[in-house]
Amino acid sequence: MVCPLDDDFVAQVSGVGALADPVRRALYLYVVAQSQPVSRDQAAAGTEMARHTAKFHLDKLVEEGLLDTGFRP
Repeated sequence: MVCPLDDDFVAQVSGVGALADPVRRALYLYVVAQSQPVSRDQAAAGTEMARHTAKFHLDKLVEEGLLDTGFRP
């Protein structure tokens, strides 16, 4: 018997798959552990990685729906 996959299930599985990467997982865990929103620079420093590496992986986490972005002047 084949069960059709709905979009919500596919999105959830995709998001979990994004956390399989250890760098991405470290960033995710750092960001969600903070009590306030963090910048890319703060996330990079908090996980001891280069800013461009953090930016790439943070963008992927946003694409997967695991993190939200915002802008503060």
